[in-house]
Amino acid sequence: MAKFWHYLGNIAGTILSLALYVELQLFYFYPQKIRLDHMRALVTALVTVVVLFVIFNLYKRQLKEHNDWDFNQTPHWDMRRIGIAIVGFVLIIIVSILMLNSVGRGVSNNQQALDKIELHSKGLFEIMVVFIAPFCEEVIFRGMFFNIFFTKKKITNKCLGIIVSGFLFAYIHDPMLSKFIFVYWGLGMVLAWVYMQTKDLRYSMLVHMCYNAMGFIG
Repeated sequence: MAKFWHYLGNIAGTILSLALYVELQLFYFYPQKIRLDHMRALVTALVTVVVLFVIFNLYKRQLKEHNDWDFNQTPHWDMRRIGIAIVGFVLIIIVSILMLNSVGRGVSNNQQALDKIELHSKGLFEIMVVFIAPFCEEVIFRGMFFNIFFTKKKITNKCLGIIVSGFLFAYIHDPMLSKFIFVYWGLGMVLAWVYMQTKDLRYSMLVHMCYNAMGFIG
């Protein structure tokens, strides 16, 4: 029974985190709807800090209860894992190019929606896409996912977890299941691989941030 409540609690924490992330996007993607005038920037900053704090601490709380994979162990930074992150960044670019060439021309519905949002977000769009979205998405789709599913430290769980985590990430970005879901799936699997190799979200977050930032270069 205790295992059931532990499992249910982790799912509830993940749903809460996803809901907070969705609500936080309103402050960045639709700032004109937040009627706070000159207090908008301060309120947005405070809400952001609170949401990120809550989400990451829910993740760490899950780890305290069960952590067969030894995630988030100190020290957090070392050259081996930085090297893995660099490899992950190169891989995610290669996968992106290959998958986009495979599915053919066009733009995903998700990207079209983001392009429209960018027109009226007045600089907040970049902050969300480059920093906040990677933070939240890595905690939810990599960190919390592996705290709920595939929790036993086995190679089969690692491989299946990477595939399923990648698909969930893809589905959130392309719920219409268009041909572009394969692109997001590939990206999600690379990010999951980085997390499982480094056992630390900081590295998959870094790769995710760098990849998203490339969309604003040039």
